[in-house]
Amino acid sequence: MSAIGREVLVITHFDGADLSWLDVLIREQGMEPVLVRPFAGELLPEPENAAAVICLGGPQNAYEDPKHPFLIDEQKFLRRAVHEHVPVLGICLGSQILATALGGQAIRGSRGLECGFIDVLPEPNGPGSEAAALHGRFFSFHTDSFIPPPEAELLATSNQYPQAWRLGSALAIQFHPEISPAGVRQLLSIEETKLRDHGVDVDGLLTEAESAHNTSWAEAQRVVGGWLANPSKF
Repeated sequence: MSAIGREVLVITHFDGADLSWLDVLIREQGMEPVLVRPFAGELLPEPENAAAVICLGGPQNAYEDPKHPFLIDEQKFLRRAVHEHVPVLGICLGSQILATALGGQAIRGSRGLECGFIDVLPEPNGPGSEAAALHGRFFSFHTDSFIPPPEAELLATSNQYPQAWRLGSALAIQFHPEISPAGVRQLLSIEETKLRDHGVDVDGLLTEAESAHNTSWAEAQRVVGGWLANPSKF
């Protein structure tokens, strides 16, 4: 990686985020995770001193930054990180913040809730190797989406939404390769009433998350671990 440090800055948007797999994946690469909570008033450090930046999901809407001023600070930070060629991975909300930071948009999704294990498919007109690396079955939970920056390469989609794009040192993914079954359980317990009202089979999702543990961990190693090891391949 081009950055001089060995610290991976992990930006979270709520307390109690599931970091169990992410912590292991970062340390497996000989790097140290450094948690930053801008939502709690913590200041973002200088991005150029980091080995990489990972901006995670959260309950906020990325297009409501006047309600969440820290999101504006995150946009500036991510834009500067990409300008300095620091590898940046945006996941779910993080992908939407990253889109806004680099000239795209965060938007309210036009096709409603996407919740559960989804098939992420290579974009037919996208670059082959990168799209293939993001092909798989992953947990997803969102209603918002992004419009990639004008110069970005769309890498993958689902049957509802765009799922991944790349621009410079930035990779944005809408789905959650980093989440463990415990994280799925936590998320579904928080949102259970709302999800059941939307007709989501919460019990079925929990069962699928547990049964897919080994496969999901292998995908986390392949996508997140692979990106940490070699961001340029994505």
